[in-house]
Amino acid sequence: MTRRSPTARAALPALRLKVRVHGRHPWFYRKMVQKPAAALPAGSACTVRDRDGKLVGTGFYNPRAELALRLFADQVVDDVPAHFLRALQQAAALREDVLGLPRTTDAYRLVHAEGDGFPGLVLDRLGSAFVAQVASLGMLQQLEPLGEWLLRRHPGARLVLLQDKDWAEREGMEKLPRPQPVATTVREHGLAYAVQAGTGHKTGFFADQRDNRWLVRQLAKGRAVLDLCCNSGGFALNAAAGGAAKVVAADLDEAMVAQTTANARTNKLTLAAVHGDAFELLRQAQPGAHDLIVLDPPKWVHHKDELEAGLARYRDLNRLALEKVDRGGLVVTCSCSGSVGEETFLRLLRDAAAEARRDARVLHVRGAGADHPVALECPETRYLKVVVLQVR
Repeated sequence: MTRRSPTARAALPALRLKVRVHGRHPWFYRKMVQKPAAALPAGSACTVRDRDGKLVGTGFYNPRAELALRLFADQVVDDVPAHFLRALQQAAALREDVLGLPRTTDAYRLVHAEGDGFPGLVLDRLGSAFVAQVASLGMLQQLEPLGEWLLRRHPGARLVLLQDKDWAEREGMEKLPRPQPVATTVREHGLAYAVQAGTGHKTGFFADQRDNRWLVRQLAKGRAVLDLCCNSGGFALNAAAGGAAKVVAADLDEAMVAQTTANARTNKLTLAAVHGDAFELLRQAQPGAHDLIVLDPPKWVHHKDELEAGLARYRDLNRLALEKVDRGGLVVTCSCSGSVGEETFLRLLRDAAAEARRDARVLHVRGAGADHPVALECPETRYLKVVVLQVR
């Protein structure tokens, strides 16, 4: 009888699918997974084979969730914690060594969910804070050694853990206490932003728009800029830094208006920050008063049943902007709704231009920066769409 080494790990439980697997998409819904002979704890890591017995990979199984299986490797993984520690080291090397982001900013996405092989986990560095948002029970159970590695590498850093509320309910996660926000300052392209890490939208700062903020800085010289849904003023600050003749930033959240004003003061930039609804401000705007309008609304489509209403809101907002922007002017328009694909977004922009009776042409179709890598096998990892239009 062969005795197992004290350091050897038990093999992971096996899971079988009801379907043949031809592609490499990492998600399998409950109806596609055979019920295991022995009950498995929710969030268990399992070795997965398809209906024909072909190895599919290793993933987290959660029978409580409709999305019951999320793969994180295409081979057998013997040591799951060690696997994710290596993956985190590789993710850090991509941002720091390959992309060289620390030369430009200390605010970037360190882990982009399936784009980095971490099902349901995003991890942002925001200055001296690291903010994780978790949407997978299996991934939640793997976080402790990853946090320890971050603290060894960044002594004195603060770690903040957030739950995606909708996914926490779907996954049957125990509700975590609301974290205390961490006050920090991030730098990006020579500008400083005060951030309450772990509060507000997403993780506290829109690191995904970094390259698009820089583009607006290049486009803004001499222009009258209107930045709607400005959050903490990222586009507006870059427009002012780029030599805009006039900059107005607006948000419906009064705290974000105050934050934009404070950030402008810190960076010694001149702009007007106002409280208001984007739709109303555009309706009241004088036609031609602005020749660069930025639209960066919040996520309006969270679920498929919100798609029709969300598309109507996007179309109406863009119609108003196209009606009011000066001839020859630019509209930089964004959608962070993952359920709205690029083709759908371009089609609604075409409809909005037709309703506005304006001829517009596309100068750029962009997304998030390279610290938000898109997994070819999982197109859902590309959620941000940014289109630059010029009205002829």
